[in-house]
Amino acid sequence: MDGVGQRAHASSAGSVVQAGRDVTMTVEHHVHPAAVWPVWVGIAVAVTAVGGLAIADVLAGGVLLRAVPVWTIPVACALVAALLSLRRKHRRSPSRQVFFVTSAFSQKYWLAGLVQRLHGVLDRNGIDLVLKVPDRDYDAAAQAHHLRRIVTASRDYVGGFVLASEVHRLRPDLVEFCAELAVPVVFTDVEPFDDESRYPDNAAFVGYLSADIGTLAGHWLVAHLKPKGLPRPHVLIVASREHRDRQEQCAAVLRDGLTDVVITVHDGCAFCRSRAYDAVCSHVDLLDPGRDRLDAVFCTNDEMALGAVDALRAANSPVTADTVVIGVDGTLEVRTMIDDGTSPLRATVVQDSHRLAECAFHVLERMHNHRETSKRTILNPEVYQGRTTGGG
Repeated sequence: MDGVGQRAHASSAGSVVQAGRDVTMTVEHHVHPAAVWPVWVGIAVAVTAVGGLAIADVLAGGVLLRAVPVWTIPVACALVAALLSLRRKHRRSPSRQVFFVTSAFSQKYWLAGLVQRLHGVLDRNGIDLVLKVPDRDYDAAAQAHHLRRIVTASRDYVGGFVLASEVHRLRPDLVEFCAELAVPVVFTDVEPFDDESRYPDNAAFVGYLSADIGTLAGHWLVAHLKPKGLPRPHVLIVASREHRDRQEQCAAVLRDGLTDVVITVHDGCAFCRSRAYDAVCSHVDLLDPGRDRLDAVFCTNDEMALGAVDALRAANSPVTADTVVIGVDGTLEVRTMIDDGTSPLRATVVQDSHRLAECAFHVLERMHNHRETSKRTILNPEVYQGRTTGGG
């Protein structure tokens, strides 16, 4: 994996290919280098020239009346053999490819950013990225289908990345996949195995731990709410059934840090903005404007945080007058809104997709080169709270 290229394409030039749902989507970076004739074209010209000279020599002295110079025969044969060999080699040198099997894609802007960063890293190293998208988000069966297809075409790949879904269901497939594929596999976003000793020899994990993200969000909320001295502070957690440790760890930190805290968890939003909007609206409707208040909303990704902000603006209720929102991912739209300082969105726990892409490729490269590599590379998330807000 030490080659450097300016172009990448799923077939020969260079970029991202989305192979899920039998749809191919290619984004190309056009670079137009100076035209260079292949070596075999030069040889063909040479062979033609030599053959032409020999034929001219024969015709000049009379056909079949003058012998062809002996030296032209072995030279011509050698050149023709070289030409055929180079043409075969040229046809058999496919571009190097790396696969990326995702758990979801629709409206997953942080994931789209990660794909873009991975594509950039791979493209700089002359490697094509093949993206496998499930028919349905967070569907283990759809992912298993893509894993089987990759195994069938295993010779096409030098390695790959897997963002697994429903790990408890998919784990046997993942073990089988790694064993049959026999090329490096780097898992990210969700750890597929409970213990380092359970990782296959050709597998590793690089990413942020959901528990660390939840802990960081919980500490930010405690730092924001505790100085206010609110009786029975009320926190709504808008979440998904994926990454459960985010909401569970956040709730644990809140209970340790805030006396009599009231926590409501809505885990059916599937990282979807519109579902988060509906969940927050429904929750606010249940509260008594004369007695209740909603102090904070923790959303376990930024898309849901944007949905929560939409709902709070639409509610226009005394219940939500001082509500703050914290998200997860650190997408550009959310960081811009935080910097603006005019919305309830005050912070987000950042998963740096650029750093993740660089680290994941580094691990894949080391494994490909048969160098010693850690089975788990854990990255540390950070809270982004902009230029106008603070933790308290």
